[in-house]
Amino acid sequence: MWKYPEDATAPVLTAREHIASCHAGGELRLPETAVLFYMHSGEEFTRREYPSHLLTEKLPRFLRGCPVYQIDSYNRLCFLDGGCGAPHAADTLETLAASGVQNVVTVGMFGAFGDGLKSGDILIPSKAFVEEGTSLHYYESIDDAEPDSSLHQRAMQAIPGARSLPIVSTDAVYRQTFFKEKCWREKGAVGVDMETSALFSVGAYLGVRVVSILIASDQHPRQEGDSPWQWTMTPETRSAFFADCLKFARQL
Repeated sequence: MWKYPEDATAPVLTAREHIASCHAGGELRLPETAVLFYMHSGEEFTRREYPSHLLTEKLPRFLRGCPVYQIDSYNRLCFLDGGCGAPHAADTLETLAASGVQNVVTVGMFGAFGDGLKSGDILIPSKAFVEEGTSLHYYESIDDAEPDSSLHQRAMQAIPGARSLPIVSTDAVYRQTFFKEKCWREKGAVGVDMETSALFSVGAYLGVRVVSILIASDQHPRQEGDSPWQWTMTPETRSAFFADCLKFARQL
């Protein structure tokens, strides 16, 4: 753990200070709800299906800024690329919180390794075990993080066929060994991604309500010698998933 109980000092740089700096370009106010896409073509789909306009060409987060859009007919919702991995996700969330966002819906993918799951299944994680390093800078001790309970309940009611089960978030794509995935299953996790535990933990730390909606992009082999990993996500499945997530987000 890297959050020391005796550390009462301020951060060297905050998201609010970064936004206000000359480098970032000044003050930014965003709608109260944001949809963060952690999978390819989410923003393109939304702009195609819903008339939208550009709010800012570059979100002033620390790592690789991105455009932020707003649906024309719904002024309380914006959407954007969420980044890649836990540090980028936390950077985005800190920036959104400092810009007035109160609710966050994250839309992404997970690799399935649990019993009874297949590619295309939708998961609204009940919690995410922490195997990424970002959360450890916010909490002195943390094993798992949970979504906002109200948003989670509403998402479960709104997304057809969704399941509520734990996942794990990791920083190391190529260290998801067969042994480790067996250990994750024994803890109750059914899949893996790179961002969700940090989004939940940092959201709770900042007082931002976060829920995650994930689709199984692939099904991992259970043991050495099984059929190898392969990508199974189709454009049709992706589009239907985006439509369901956006229908829910527009209800907030």
